[in-house]
Amino acid sequence: MCALMLPRKLTFLFCFILVGIIGFSFTEIKGAYTSILAVITDNVTVCGTSTTLTTSTIPGYSNPIWNDGTTGTSLTVNASGDYWWQVTGANVVTNGDFTSGNTGFTSSYTYKAKNGNQSALFLEATYGVYTDPNALHSGFSSYSDHTGNSPANQRNMLIVNGAQTANTIVWTQNITVSANTDYVFSVWVSSANAQNPAQLQFSINGSPLGTIITPPTTTGVWQYFTTTWTSGAAGTFPIALVNQNTAASGNDFAVDDIVFAPVYRRNVHVVLNPIPVLTLTGPHTACGSYNLTQTIVGYDTNTYDYFFKDSNGNTITTANATAISLSGTYTITEQNKTTGCTSQPVQTTVTINPNPQKPGISPL
Repeated sequence: MCALMLPRKLTFLFCFILVGIIGFSFTEIKGAYTSILAVITDNVTVCGTSTTLTTSTIPGYSNPIWNDGTTGTSLTVNASGDYWWQVTGANVVTNGDFTSGNTGFTSSYTYKAKNGNQSALFLEATYGVYTDPNALHSGFSSYSDHTGNSPANQRNMLIVNGAQTANTIVWTQNITVSANTDYVFSVWVSSANAQNPAQLQFSINGSPLGTIITPPTTTGVWQYFTTTWTSGAAGTFPIALVNQNTAASGNDFAVDDIVFAPVYRRNVHVVLNPIPVLTLTGPHTACGSYNLTQTIVGYDTNTYDYFFKDSNGNTITTANATAISLSGTYTITEQNKTTGCTSQPVQTTVTINPNPQKPGISPL
């Protein structure tokens, strides 16, 4: 990443020119990071219809994920194109899974503890931290946190009755960031009520980040949302989730497993070149000598180089291959001049018969 002692906007502009950032495109989809980071691109060119890409070890980073949302250190691809893998560092959010209850964060909403008649969150702009939304509001659906733990081992989630004021902070925490570092900001969100789903948005230092986060209308279905952010100077900033929905009816949701962590992405540009398929005719019989190039179907010296070997594995020059004089099994391969991809070796058998001799003529 760029590390220049310039004002943040100038640093970003310089990095844009130097590295060639394509841009930012935030599309929240389950299981995949979708913003484009300014990182190095590896170029992979192979002969064949597929290749396996692998991640590198980045000290302090783990949990590799690929552009298609799959995890692990390798990915087999079957088409030319652009791919990426990403690893994350340690999550700097305190109590992001709410296991420790109502601690480690603040909110512009009013905290309400569980009561005995499922009415703790009857008022808008209130929240609670518990294992089941229905326990805090009789009109909310009953379900567990996003990891789906059994009742004997349930964990907490942040349960919210949305406010009628836009841009109200649902959750915020001050975090310390390193200079010129990419961070991933992610959260799991579900609807506790099917009406008017929440319209959440990430925020850093008071500025909105990414697009609106809208969980599914089906209650209890956890959806993963993520975006990325690049720091300028090191410092401590408030990161937040704000709600842009102002509906009084519905606008009820739950939040779980908030992550803010340094992220490293590596782009990979893959080119898969086809392997030539060589076809030979044969066997052949000739008198005196034979031109091996005549066995090649679609002989094309503009596109391919050809290589010849005799029965003993000895290399034959192209010039000699046009007039072989010994019987045997010959091996031919072709190589694409542009891609360097080589066909499988193919054999053909040639039988060379001696030329007939002129009959003797006796003198009179």
